[in-house]
Order: sequence, then C-alpha cells, then structure tokens
Amino acid sequence: MSSGLPIGERLRHAREARQLSLAVVAERAGLTKGFVSRVERETTSPSVNSLISICEALGIEPSDIFTVPKARVMRSSDRPSATLPGHMVVDTLLTAIDERKLTVIETLAGPEGSGGEDLYSLPCETEVCYVVEGEIVLTLDTESFKLAAGDSITFDGAVPHTWRAISEASSIRLIWILSPALPDPQNSLLAK
Repeated sequence: MSSGLPIGERLRHAREARQLSLAVVAERAGLTKGFVSRVERETTSPSVNSLISICEALGIEPSDIFTVPKARVMRSSDRPSATLPGHMVVDTLLTAIDERKLTVIETLAGPEGSGGEDLYSLPCETEVCYVVEGEIVLTLDTESFKLAAGDSITFDGAVPHTWRAISEASSIRLIWILSPALPDPQNSLLAK
C-alpha cells in the first residue's frame, strides 16, 4: 500500500515543520548530516535503527511515516457541536472529532453573543481567532483588541481571555484554530 509521500520526503517535511536543521536532527540521532540529507533525498535507505533514531530526533513515531494520510470530510449538516464558553452562541466542530494536531471550531452568534463575562483559557498551546463576519472585542488578560471581518489574532492558549460582539446590526461568525487539538472538543475542558 502506498503512503502517498516517500519516506524521505515525509522525514524532511516533519523536520521542516519543527524548524529543525539537518545538523540538529543528525546530532540528536547520532548520525551524520550527510546521511540524514541522503535519506531525505531518497538516495539511500536507512536501516531500521537509523530510521528509529531519526524519528526520535524529530519527536515522531516511526509508524507515522508509514501511515496513509486520511482525508475526512465534515459535511455542514453533520458537524457535531463543540462546547466553548459563551453566551448566545452556537459552536460547531469543523475538524474531525479524533483529529489530534489541531481543533477548528466555528462560532455563530448574534449581536448579544460573547465568550461570557469570565476570562477562560483552553488546554492548547496556540489559539487563533479569525473574524469572518461582524466585529468583536477580544480581551486577553488585561488587554483588549477590536477585531473586524477579515482580522485575526494569534495568542498563547494559556492566556485567560474572552470576547464579545460589538456590531449590533450583524451576526458574528468566528473561526477558532487551536493547536494541539483539544482533548475532547465536545466537552467543556476549560482551565479556569
């Protein structure tokens, strides 16, 4: 069964995604930079031990390189609800429930919508809020940001935050991107 991408290309992609140089991976794996480069370019085949060492240096499981990536379609009519804090909002999951790399949630709200009065944080490292429709004020700890359609903000998921609609005449549509994925986006897993 084909894995789609050759092993070397998958290793290179994993290294680049982690912003690691060939030299760093080689040092961590106890191999030469030239050898790791040849493995990535598919000009040599690594032994099982070398492959395991490279994977450990990258922080990935060796099985990850052989796993066939799966495309999962989430039909709008089948989207499960997600539970984020909020007042007068509807949250739905855009990513598959079992996705572990990131969670993407759509929030729909009217002019009275908000993330609630209390600041909250989510169990993720990075959070992005993208405003598709309307205007909001997003409060991060003690600082507030006015965001309009097309604006986005990226922040540390551990920072206590909330938001509220400020456009009275229009609906609010937000996209939340959280990485890594929430452990269970359908349950309230908030750090207060």
